[in-house]
Amino acid sequence: MTKSPTPFFCSLLLALFVLWSSHGSADTCQEIPHQSCFNQLAVNPEDDWSDYSFVVVGHLRSRPGTYEPNQVMRSHVERLFGDDPAFVIALGDLYYNLKEEGLVAVKAWVSENIPAPFFNAVGNHDTQIGADPLPDGTKTPASHDVERYEREFGETNYHFRLGSELFIFLDTGRVPIVSGAAWDRVKALLADAAADDSLKNIFVLTHKVFWSYNNDNPAMEVLFRYRHPIMPPPNYRFFLDDLKPLLEPLSSSKSIFLISGDIGGGRKYLQTFFLQEPDMTYLATGMGNTPRDSFVNVHVKSGVVSLENINFTTGESSAMENFGVEYWESFYRDNPELAAKADQLAKKRK
Repeated sequence: MTKSPTPFFCSLLLALFVLWSSHGSADTCQEIPHQSCFNQLAVNPEDDWSDYSFVVVGHLRSRPGTYEPNQVMRSHVERLFGDDPAFVIALGDLYYNLKEEGLVAVKAWVSENIPAPFFNAVGNHDTQIGADPLPDGTKTPASHDVERYEREFGETNYHFRLGSELFIFLDTGRVPIVSGAAWDRVKALLADAAADDSLKNIFVLTHKVFWSYNNDNPAMEVLFRYRHPIMPPPNYRFFLDDLKPLLEPLSSSKSIFLISGDIGGGRKYLQTFFLQEPDMTYLATGMGNTPRDSFVNVHVKSGVVSLENINFTTGESSAMENFGVEYWESFYRDNPELAAKADQLAKKRK
């Protein structure tokens, strides 16, 4: 008669499995191209991508210690799937800081609630260690551990191609933003794109709204002034000095979308910005656990892209053009007390 395994032995096997799953997941998922390291679901580049949709959602995080999205998103997550998206793109800040138990929790939440491949443009909070609030109002020391994030979820600079679309994810938390082999890869991708007539759309996906800083474009001023007003570090010249010169020549034959998620973060900030210019389209979408929280549905048909903003709470669909400069100016004009708070913060960056 064969003896049953002892409870201790079973527990040991389970512990070893969890340990292997935790530390081997990124390598395993990256063995299959286009597979999500969050829920192990994959998109297949060999499928027909002539008519499909995907959604983008930014600044998901809750308060410190909670490794699930904010309450508004959790309560209405089903709205993400109204147009049967082929995949979901998060624009960073999935949680407040990086802890081992949090990594397990966030993967569990995504696996249970996002029934489509889930990709992330890494945010600063996604790699943050520490900065935990203390009772006296201070915080513990903060640092960043990009390597630990990458061991769990894969490289922070990556890309994939589906049909007529190229998706480029950039880690905007580094200084410089992209360098070395990662920058060489971006330059090679864009050089190849210039010679590829079948490529119609390029999506550059980031957390930080890096294209709005140090920008002489007057249409960006309202966004720069009223979204998390902080002193932009030197690496934010990366867009104007390095990336934009590579993208501009492509705009005559491709549509270029810069989509970022570090926006919102509270009731005194707006959560959506949209600016369409002849050479590029700029879009920022994030959340602050407010009734304004929304996401963007992207539909691609025969290489033509259409965008719509969907409110999480009401399900209302709105044209992206409704969230341009006039929307921002009128909001802060009608809410001067919120504008004053933002202006006060802005003075600190001068």
